[in-house]
Amino acid sequence: MFVILAIIGLSVLIFFHELGHFILAKIFKIRVEEFGIGYPPRIFGFIFSSFPKLKFFRRKPPSEAKFKTIYSLNWIPFGGFNKIKGELGEDDSPDSFYSQVWWKKALVASGGFLMNIFLAFLLFSLCYFIGLPQNINEVTGEKMIQPVGIQIGMIYPDSPAEKVGLKLGDIITELDGQEFSSVEQIQNYIDSKKGADLEITVKRKENLIKERVEVVAANQVFPEEEESRGVIGVALSETVIASYSWPKAIVKGAKTTISLIGQIFVGLGVIFKSLLTKGEVVGRLMGPVGITALASDMARVGFVYFIQFVGLLSVAIGAFQMIPFPALDGSRVLFSVIEGVRGRRMKIKTETIIINTGFYILLLLLIFITSKEVFNLF
Repeated sequence: MFVILAIIGLSVLIFFHELGHFILAKIFKIRVEEFGIGYPPRIFGFIFSSFPKLKFFRRKPPSEAKFKTIYSLNWIPFGGFNKIKGELGEDDSPDSFYSQVWWKKALVASGGFLMNIFLAFLLFSLCYFIGLPQNINEVTGEKMIQPVGIQIGMIYPDSPAEKVGLKLGDIITELDGQEFSSVEQIQNYIDSKKGADLEITVKRKENLIKERVEVVAANQVFPEEEESRGVIGVALSETVIASYSWPKAIVKGAKTTISLIGQIFVGLGVIFKSLLTKGEVVGRLMGPVGITALASDMARVGFVYFIQFVGLLSVAIGAFQMIPFPALDGSRVLFSVIEGVRGRRMKIKTETIIINTGFYILLLLLIFITSKEVFNLF
């Protein structure tokens, strides 16, 4: 059930991304040939024969669909797609993407990641209003607080905590049968057990789960750390559920969205710097399988955690699509801006070769990451 919920969450993000392109294309009167929910084969489709009258069909569209947008529901239930006329330069008629002035192209290309960022803002604002898990030190302003406990907010890759099966959202209740009231107390106790095992008791949903976890030196989990302290590879916070009035929730939702965009670009900068200078990737790349597994874990912890995670994914997708790498929306924006500066279009053959090259690079990376994730499952 949680995996299905995770797939639905990812599908919603893809759908809204395509909806952003669709809305701006319609605003600029660029013809959208088909807007589909899911991926073909098609279950059924319809067109607005004469608004609001609908004309439904199953396989072959009616002849009048040549001049209208087809809205379709498809069998593969993952996101959706948006087929814009002349997007690949195959048509130069006045209502095609290819024939538009450069700034219209740039805005239509931006529609997807702008919609993802806007969706994230809405989701974060909703979370702050209904009650969002937060570190007690970060709670400011008008709020209603409900204590949660000392909670695991991050588990580091290949750490002892990950190996024994601790999960995001677990609440630490005891260490070796002893209770602790602060993050600092827990960290000091774990440090004192370096080189030994400790029994950790966590609350997961309504269940108490006990695991024996090895306490290792910090530099075994964080190679850049020189300090030899004891760690198990988790980030902890004293968590409370805090809710805000609508005006404050909206402001905090906007601040969170902007802050995350900045953090994502800083993180990408660190990754590229490490790749260029050391020839290695910092952290762990995550594909659809890993994201779905993580989203299902968040759904198990609670509804608001899941919505918060979907918002984070929406920001990540939006920020990633801004990158001017071929096949991403950012490259379309860049090509459009270059066209505006030069005063003439790039050769469609050149643009197609660049975009296809980027697409195949991303596809190979996706296959590599996904195959590795599937292998790790077994």
